[in-house]
Amino acid sequence: MKTRHHPGRHAAGHPYTQISIAVLALIGAHPAWAQQAPNSDGPVESVVVTGFRASLNSALNTKKNSDGILDVIKAEDIAKFPDANLAESLQRVPGVSLSRGDGGEGKQITVRGLNAGFTRVRINGIEGVAATGASDINGSTNRGRGFDFSVFASELFNSLEVRKTSEAGVEEGSLGATVDLRTARPFDFKGETFSLGGQASYNSLVRQPEPRMTALYSNRWDTGVGKFGALVSVAHSRRTVQEEGYEAVELLSASADGGFCSPVGYTPQNPANSAIKGIDALNCGTGVPRTSNLAAYNDVMGRTDNYGGTVANPAAGSGAFAPRIPRYRRSLTDYQRTGATGSLQWRPDSKTELNLDLLGGKFENKRYDNYISAISFGRSLAQSNGKPQSSILESHFDGNGSWDYGKFNAVDIRTEGLLDVYTTLFRQHVISGRHDFSDRFKVDFLTGVSNSDLDEPMRATVQFDAPNINGFSWDFRQNRNVPALNFGIDVSDPSKFTFAPQEADGTFHGQFVGRYLHTKNKLKTNAVNASFEVNDNITLRGGLSARKNTWTNVEIGSGGNGLALPAGVTMASITRQIDGFGRGLGGAGVPTSWAAVDLDKFRKVYDIECHCSAVPGSEYNLLGQANRGVEESINAVFAMADFHYDVGPIPVRGNVGVRGAETKATSYALVNANGTLTPASYTHKYRDWLPALNVTAQMPKDVLLRFSAGKTLSRPEYTDLAPSTTLSSQSQTVTIGNPNLDPIRARTYDLQAEWYYAKNAMVSLGAFRKEINTFIQGVSERAVFSSLGLPDSILLGGGCSITGGTPACATLPSTTVVVNRKVNTPGGPLNGLEFNWQAPFTFLPRAWSNFGSLLNYTRVKSKITYITRVDNPNTAANELLSQTANFTGLSPKAHNITLYYEDPKFSARVSKAYRSSYLQNVLGDVAGHDYTIVDGSSNVDFSVSYNVTPKLRVTFEGQNLTDTPLRYGRDSQRNDTLLYVHSGRTFVLGMTYKY
Repeated sequence: MKTRHHPGRHAAGHPYTQISIAVLALIGAHPAWAQQAPNSDGPVESVVVTGFRASLNSALNTKKNSDGILDVIKAEDIAKFPDANLAESLQRVPGVSLSRGDGGEGKQITVRGLNAGFTRVRINGIEGVAATGASDINGSTNRGRGFDFSVFASELFNSLEVRKTSEAGVEEGSLGATVDLRTARPFDFKGETFSLGGQASYNSLVRQPEPRMTALYSNRWDTGVGKFGALVSVAHSRRTVQEEGYEAVELLSASADGGFCSPVGYTPQNPANSAIKGIDALNCGTGVPRTSNLAAYNDVMGRTDNYGGTVANPAAGSGAFAPRIPRYRRSLTDYQRTGATGSLQWRPDSKTELNLDLLGGKFENKRYDNYISAISFGRSLAQSNGKPQSSILESHFDGNGSWDYGKFNAVDIRTEGLLDVYTTLFRQHVISGRHDFSDRFKVDFLTGVSNSDLDEPMRATVQFDAPNINGFSWDFRQNRNVPALNFGIDVSDPSKFTFAPQEADGTFHGQFVGRYLHTKNKLKTNAVNASFEVNDNITLRGGLSARKNTWTNVEIGSGGNGLALPAGVTMASITRQIDGFGRGLGGAGVPTSWAAVDLDKFRKVYDIECHCSAVPGSEYNLLGQANRGVEESINAVFAMADFHYDVGPIPVRGNVGVRGAETKATSYALVNANGTLTPASYTHKYRDWLPALNVTAQMPKDVLLRFSAGKTLSRPEYTDLAPSTTLSSQSQTVTIGNPNLDPIRARTYDLQAEWYYAKNAMVSLGAFRKEINTFIQGVSERAVFSSLGLPDSILLGGGCSITGGTPACATLPSTTVVVNRKVNTPGGPLNGLEFNWQAPFTFLPRAWSNFGSLLNYTRVKSKITYITRVDNPNTAANELLSQTANFTGLSPKAHNITLYYEDPKFSARVSKAYRSSYLQNVLGDVAGHDYTIVDGSSNVDFSVSYNVTPKLRVTFEGQNLTDTPLRYGRDSQRNDTLLYVHSGRTFVLGMTYKY
């Protein structure tokens, strides 16, 4: 009998006909590839499948043999996952969508419409949390339970499972899914194994090569005390990612922050007369004449609702909506990702096994953000002579009421530079083992600790201002995503900007802001389980577990605006030029360069990171209230039965059981009480009994019919539990914690049919429902700060500087702020459908049999009741209302398409992943908008590899071929652009050697 090695195939999608035609042309050009058809006249062959197709087959078998609804991805080869990032691989799973971070790389996942906070990620059997930093507009620093996949190289893992249904024996806490990641172990391989790989990546915006290296060694030995194995693997990569685009930061009504400067003779006059600020009937400030055009001013300020039509919005009379800080951004992210695994295994005999798994990851990042912006539209008169000194010259609105063109006088222009330095260090050790006391009675145990440290020693921002510039305009009429911003000055000329102390009339000339942050997660798990086989049909299982999760967060700010440049220091000597901006943005009127803050040069003049009295304002504001923590103790017990019976001619298998979990959450914070830091602590305890049922019926013709039902929960985010109050003067928001939050609880149901219609082929269709009866939702309202009952000393933690002993605050006691709180609300149902098809084309003749495809489609709909507070101009207080909408983060439609080809030498794949638009925030019109909406996106990747020898493989990959942008829109009617950025295409050339 002959043995024919038939390598597996790389998974990929098929969005563009020309790509698949190119693959077909390559096949036709290679005569050897046409010689793979089976010879019906020859001897019978056994086909040994390796590579990616083997990974598909193995994953399919795991799925088929499971009791619940499970999807699996296996590494196609040693240290080779099908994608460069684990999150990128997960988006191929039905119902899983990807959330991208800075630079467009996969960061977190959404499962069946539920965001990362609803999904638990376990590594080698115990839960892990990995947090990283981010730009503010992309979600800011991750301090929650959501797992950040960008910390780890995919080569460190050899399998991942997505468990979508609950089981009594699986840890509770996942309303979306439980994702299990597993690193390699020595007994996964037959003997001594070595792999070494290297890659170079190239991005179309960065335009420089970046390295990526991996290595793995594994061996096993027979000793006098049984079989012993050892494995070590390492991965290192460095990448520079560039992101460019436009941001509005926020959309504010024309009346916010005191409104615009009114025309001469207009009644009521705005702003009111002030001798200190030089405001009178003819001027809105010192040297700032009233130049508003009456028609344009009335057009903007006189609008009765958001849409320019009948009064239908609770924010009626607030005027048109303008970008708070219209600006262009270039972000340059330079990161290094290093990871290592180690594993020891010992099997003294067939009944006993002991494992030690070690995992370490280090994600080092430096992100440079540069902005050129108009700052006045987010400033009040009290803050720094902002919007009330700006005159409206021209205006235009589209049919939806969006203010798509405006021209102004007396606008403050700003160039801003930010350097964010942070490191995430992840460490985990897990000891596990099993012993079979008999053929019927077996025990296993697990103990381990996961540690994640996010250390951000520096987040430094420096801003240079050009006050009261005439002729600024924004224009969205040619491009609704990237407007033409005319700044009224030559922004590439550094002499147009200033950095100096604030003037007596309030005129601003720049400032600096800093932050230190340290977020830690420590998760300890101890568990022991036992099983007893009663007979051939029933196995009883039970277990105990104790978990302790500790989260701490320390944040300290600094900043000031009282520095003056020393003699001889010019703006040219502390700036640099941003060049080549705007490639691929498609916006006419976008500047290609501007004078940008050079933080390295500036810090040689003033070391704003010294945090010392030598540089006024650099001292830490220790009264900030972001110093908080949560400690959870979770004790759980479960009992369940696995069953296997024949019901007539139909075999039925599954499990039924119940899990009990008691949670004790102690949250604490240092609270600013009238200028003194005082500790506050709260304890909240709750107990849940969570039944679960999973049934699989083996129908004729290899059809499986599955049904699952259960109760589950998802615990509150740590940041929401901490009893703290934090203030952001940048966005004029106050966030108040709620330590008494209950978890989100739900009943879940799944029904799925799977047909394994041919070898290694499957088609499935399923329906699922989640009845969410308690939900956690943010409630926002506008209120004057002094009405909140909070001490004014909190203002010192919100971005104030202290000059001469006097606070210079962007937020005052009289400032109207948006107050954010989290509360438990009723929830609502979530329903969905999933379709999945895996099809190797082995039925086709000759080389065509080497093709295959993967396809899945998900449709989800939810109806969550959101509590909203809105301003009613006819009453003194906010009104409490409610509305129904989709889950935030839920894309109603998502699909993935893959077309692949592989023969013993050559493989190729092309993939497309699509998710429709989704809600990022439900705002309830607190600021005149209903939702923040993220546009739908399609991402296309490809991979080609060639086996030069059985041990040497060359690969070439392309990622984000369509340079898919990220866009946030504000308000479902107006769809104003809040953010639009892109990060370019990436190509990777690599080589792998193994034996």
